[in-house]
Amino acid sequence: MKKQSKKAKNAKSKTDREKTVPALNLDFDIEPPRKKYDFSESQLSAAKPNSGNKYTKNEIRRKQNKKRRLKNSVRNVLITLGVLLAVSVIGTVLSLTVFFKITDINISGSGIYTQEQIKQVCEIETGGNLFLIDKEKNREKLTELLPYIYDVKFKRKLPGTLHIQIQDAVCAYSVLNDDGTYVLLDDNLKVLENAAKESPADATVISDVLIVGSNPGSLVEFENPDTLGCIKSIAEAIKSVGLNDISQIKSSDKNNNSLLYKNRIVLELGDCSNLESKLYKCLAACEELENKNGEVKGRLNISTGKQIYFTEE
Repeated sequence: MKKQSKKAKNAKSKTDREKTVPALNLDFDIEPPRKKYDFSESQLSAAKPNSGNKYTKNEIRRKQNKKRRLKNSVRNVLITLGVLLAVSVIGTVLSLTVFFKITDINISGSGIYTQEQIKQVCEIETGGNLFLIDKEKNREKLTELLPYIYDVKFKRKLPGTLHIQIQDAVCAYSVLNDDGTYVLLDDNLKVLENAAKESPADATVISDVLIVGSNPGSLVEFENPDTLGCIKSIAEAIKSVGLNDISQIKSSDKNNNSLLYKNRIVLELGDCSNLESKLYKCLAACEELENKNGEVKGRLNISTGKQIYFTEE
């Protein structure tokens, strides 16, 4: 009975308190204050885990040993490279001053000049170094001062032998002088002789030109500056196509060039453009003409490079 009366008493007192406390108006929203924090990059990096940890003595020792080994490796590599470089330099100096001296010079291949003539022109002597020979300079000197030398090859044979192989020039073209002599040229138009009494039977005659320079060992010089370029182009095209039986080249000017083929057919080329194509077409046309009419004679005009016109004589 006492417990129930006590509970009733407490409930009554609670009801009385609620009546005495005024009711609160909760019709508005309450938002907690906001605060913005701006963390700098240094603060963030400082907050990384283990960033403040100190290295132990063993860790410090290991790092120092690693750096020391790296320095030693780099130093050893540099020392090795230095030694190799020094050995290489010493070897090169010795090879150029002490070793590989020329003891023998063998000259072969020329049927026109003697070994003594070739040795006198060369700047190569025994006692010189086998690897310090200026090949290009000696080649130019030999082909200029000895015009009938077409090409020179130098071969070394250790320990001290030098082989000089000569290739003689062959007269490929000739030009008649006013005095009845001939200027003889090789296939590069280098002058071999400028007052030969005769022209070789297999040399191609160059006509309708005027020579103003014919120094043996040098390129021929024509009065018309375009002539040399035209004839060189024609000579190269003849060599490339493999055209034989050309007995004469005429070059009045850069737009009027012709060949005499088999002493029977004149190939009128016009200017010096597309020469190889023109010559191939001329060969095909000549074969067709000869198949129809054997020893045909006439003029084959291919100056346009496209159409071919034949005029029989």
